[in-house]
Amino acid sequence: MRRRIHIDLRAIRDNSTRLLGSETASYADLRADAYGHGAVRVAEALDAEGYEGFVVSRELDRAALSHLSTPLLDADAVNSDRITGGSLFGLSDRAYRPAMRVSAEVLAVKDVQAGEGVSYGYSYVTTEQTQLALVGVGYAHGVVRRASNTAPVLIGGATRTIVGAISMDQFSVDLHGAEVSPGDLAILFGDPASGEPSILDWQHATGLRAAAIASRMSPRFERSYT
Repeated sequence: MRRRIHIDLRAIRDNSTRLLGSETASYADLRADAYGHGAVRVAEALDAEGYEGFVVSRELDRAALSHLSTPLLDADAVNSDRITGGSLFGLSDRAYRPAMRVSAEVLAVKDVQAGEGVSYGYSYVTTEQTQLALVGVGYAHGVVRRASNTAPVLIGGATRTIVGAISMDQFSVDLHGAEVSPGDLAILFGDPASGEPSILDWQHATGLRAAAIASRMSPRFERSYT
């Protein structure tokens, strides 16, 4: 079963160049495993960018970053106004490219009639004959439960909404005519320039900060970097 997180290091470097050029950033915030993006890989990508230091979690095994030339610092050792975090990863401003793309495999597609309740609690009931796609990822993988009945997903080339309660390892999407087959990938969020929902759309839908949504993503995802 495919559950994937792809991190676009080029987007992070592009965002970094803009932030450093604005002279508002001197330190890159790599706490919470670089907001779920992978502190080691991100630090390696930014090591030559000219930061005065990387702000890291105290519990982080600093030995993993000891080969870098950029100093490793605690947050209380630097001017907080000079730390860049959310914008670096496209988590706080649509002017910066989001770097994280999360996707999961469609397990099944089911024909349902109008009036059928979806998932436990039946918080969503179909209003017409439709199809539901079952996507193989859930809160055990870090998908926030507040996304139930609110957050967008790109599936079958169309943006649809998660329906019903998100369970431990799956959620449902009402396809409303989108053509989807088992084995297809549903994109939870990624790059809006490619027509994918943004993590900021998830922030708006759930009321949770994008940084918190990204940081919760589980190591159980297959991860790749470019």
